[in-house]
Amino acid sequence: ISKTPLTERTTSKGALMTALKIAVAVGLIFWIYQRGALDPEALKVAFEPRAFLILGGLVVLQVLFANARWLALLKGQGFQATTRKTFPLTLIGLFFNYAMPGSVGGDIVKGFYLAQDFPEQKLAAGVSVFMDRLIGFFVMVLSGSLAIVAFYDRLDHDPRLVAIGSATLLVTLAFILILAFSLSRRLQAPIRFFAKYLERLPIKKIVATIQDIYRAMHSYRYRTRELLMAVIFSSINQALLIAFFYFAAQLLGEGQIPISTFWFCIPIGLVATAIPISPAGVGVGQMVFFFLFQSAVGAPTQVGTVGITLLQVFQFLLGLVGAVFYLRRGRKLVAAHARAN
Repeated sequence: ISKTPLTERTTSKGALMTALKIAVAVGLIFWIYQRGALDPEALKVAFEPRAFLILGGLVVLQVLFANARWLALLKGQGFQATTRKTFPLTLIGLFFNYAMPGSVGGDIVKGFYLAQDFPEQKLAAGVSVFMDRLIGFFVMVLSGSLAIVAFYDRLDHDPRLVAIGSATLLVTLAFILILAFSLSRRLQAPIRFFAKYLERLPIKKIVATIQDIYRAMHSYRYRTRELLMAVIFSSINQALLIAFFYFAAQLLGEGQIPISTFWFCIPIGLVATAIPISPAGVGVGQMVFFFLFQSAVGAPTQVGTVGITLLQVFQFLLGLVGAVFYLRRGRKLVAAHARAN
């Protein structure tokens, strides 16, 4: 009986937090609209037949290559998985990105369902999802860092961009260190040494879990082909996202913006949308891309805000397909449970 009020309070708190985050997203979009950086009329250009097919096709390809990256990492963990098995989970994850804060909430859901499908490999399932996001973020920040190094002279007019560029370089270094730590063979000996003493503490189970996660991540050292394929697929995914924004700029009549601006702004902006402030980064993405593109171009432009809005719209439409897979999956689980009883 005592658990019921607690459950109700927990549910109410979750609902309140979700409502607040949706309110933040709406407020940010309204602020962008008030600044004149997001004209609803500008969005209509994407829904002409030719533009719709091109933009929609780019998003479908982007999601396919994101799924291919995850599939490569799954095979590196020994999963007997196929595109037919993982692509519905990727779409379900895409759908839940819009139901959970940030642009990574769907990763938790798809990892959960993968663990259901492979109950004997639950830890490996979680590690594959973590590595998938890690590789994705790594390629994003590395791409942004390469743009900073290659086109620094086009960014130094704004000290805020220089600060963002410096932070991006530091984040890239941090990702390199994390990957090096995960894959290094030389670090295994000191890890075993410290683990031996930590296991004597009351946190023995936590230490054991961390060791298991490290071993699963370290196993990719011996699956370099799968790891390399994941990086390649992620790079193609990144190129497709840049192509999406670039084509959106052509539709808006702002084709004069150099490709270097897209190369710099998009990966940094997409990393920012992962901050768990609003569902799928809606609102946050508009604000970040508004600042990045306007600062980089040095003049008012709607390319960033319209581009991220269109990307979110097309991803949401594709996520609705994931909702269908989610509902079908739920019905199958209910049917299986009924048969078991």
